[in-house]
Amino acid sequence: MVCNSVSYYPFKIDDRIFFQDNSLDNLHIINTYNNLIAQGKYTEASNYINQQKNIYGYFADFFNAIENRIFTLQSFLLTKQKNNPHVYSDVEPEDICNSMIWIEE
Repeated sequence: MVCNSVSYYPFKIDDRIFFQDNSLDNLHIINTYNNLIAQGKYTEASNYINQQKNIYGYFADFFNAIENRIFTLQSFLLTKQKNNPHVYSDVEPEDICNSMIWIEE
């Protein structure tokens, strides 16, 4: 299973990643992958599983995709300009707009 690890946020909504049960016909692939992991051959296991089609699971590419989406969202939120929609005053401000809330003191 190959997940697109690139995040397009905030310019585009990232594609959803769907999971489903693996077919019993693919059991030998999952067993081979698990055996490689058990032997500590993580890179080989990752390369092996990424070459397969119609295999679903929580593999390295899935976690990389999630991590990249979190970092992209964090970066966006940290650089987003903050504004306070509340205006506190005794008289209604002349420059108030629809996205602001006037709170009379």
